[in-house]
Amino acid sequence: MKKTFRKFIYFVLIFSLAIPVSTVFDAITSSEVYAQKKERKKPPKARRTQTLSKKVGTDFIKAQEALADEKSDESLRILDRLLSTQELSDFEKATIYRLKGYVYAEKEDYPKSMDFLQQSLSYNALEPQAQLDLQFGIAQLYLAIDQWDRGLKELLDWFDNAEALGNPPGPSAHALLAQIYLYFASETPKDSPEEKQFYRKAEPHAEIAVLQAAEPRENWYQIYLSVLLFDDRYEESVPLLEAMVYRFPDKKTYYRQLAALYAELKREEDSFAIQQIMYSKDMLEKHSELLRLAQLYLYYEVPYKAAIILEKELNAERIEDEEKNWEQLANAWLSAREWKKAIPPLTKAAEMSEDGSLFLRLGQTYMQEEDWKNAEKNIRYAIKKGDLENPGRAWLLLGITRNKKGIKFENSALFAFKRSTGYEDMEADARRWVKVIETKQARREADRLAAEAAEAELLDDTIYFN
Repeated sequence: MKKTFRKFIYFVLIFSLAIPVSTVFDAITSSEVYAQKKERKKPPKARRTQTLSKKVGTDFIKAQEALADEKSDESLRILDRLLSTQELSDFEKATIYRLKGYVYAEKEDYPKSMDFLQQSLSYNALEPQAQLDLQFGIAQLYLAIDQWDRGLKELLDWFDNAEALGNPPGPSAHALLAQIYLYFASETPKDSPEEKQFYRKAEPHAEIAVLQAAEPRENWYQIYLSVLLFDDRYEESVPLLEAMVYRFPDKKTYYRQLAALYAELKREEDSFAIQQIMYSKDMLEKHSELLRLAQLYLYYEVPYKAAIILEKELNAERIEDEEKNWEQLANAWLSAREWKKAIPPLTKAAEMSEDGSLFLRLGQTYMQEEDWKNAEKNIRYAIKKGDLENPGRAWLLLGITRNKKGIKFENSALFAFKRSTGYEDMEADARRWVKVIETKQARREADRLAAEAAEAELLDDTIYFN
């Protein structure tokens, strides 16, 4: 079970740590980057609002429009021309370099983008909030180009600056920091103190991301869950996975994980309920999954439902066309006391079998239906095919079916019963049947002889004339 959960942790590390460059700057203005603003005791000194000069502003707007029209080279030419102007304020330089960094990011030249964004930040000339947003974008860009160490340092600095500005980091930022710590955990030797340390660092940030967000993102749940599963904290993981199943009802992975957790915690009925839901959503596709569900229905004494599933999935070929599976379907119908429905799958299983045991069971099923002809045929074939666990019982049942077919089959029934007496475990029962038939036959013979004597007496004239 632990191996299963470790696989899930690996899945999270692979799919949740990737940070698409295309989303780096989108997140800067997200409301999730910052928590709800708290009242500040000592707000930082506000800078005087700055603007671009008229000439710079006109060209800057043209550069923005060119970028929006996907004319990045034209945008860069305009910005370079602006930078060649000698009379630029630090605010104007910072603003131009910032846009230049965005243009290079659009061109996927990330090293140059980073250089210009850092240059913009170095002027410390933008509004405090703009500086903070730019720093967050730089941190994300480091991560996007796999410079995780620098990304972590930049993000931790950003956390301090955001707190100082009175804008404490929100769920999105905490989720990002948790992602970084999990990345470093994945880079350390398994089960090492360093790995554990990074998971410990990730936990509070993952928890904040999930618990404080109005609608946590899917990978935030994954990160928090992987932290809990790392320490085998299954009880704490259950409510989280229950929330994930509710939030993402079409994700099979979460249902499977929840069912596994319930089973690990000995909550078998809850695990069974989850698997029923998965089947209703067509999430169970593998042979093993479908067979397991049917077996659970049998375990919980709902054989009819087990039979319905087995029959449907065998016919759909999602459960393998094997003797044991057809036999299990027959067993389910038999447990549900649906004798007729058990006959077709039991016939298929018997035909696949290498011995006669299933033909014997098929004969017994026909006996339940009082179809003595088919019962005799299949029991006889079972004996012929051989390798029976209890051949004496097969001969006994063959005798019973023949006896049920009527007087003219009594001798063949008697033959079968006498064969059965040759097996120690069946001898007593078989002798009783032999005695029953021989007694009936003797009585009929006595009756026949008495009738013949009476008829002869009636024909004897001397009785009346002597």
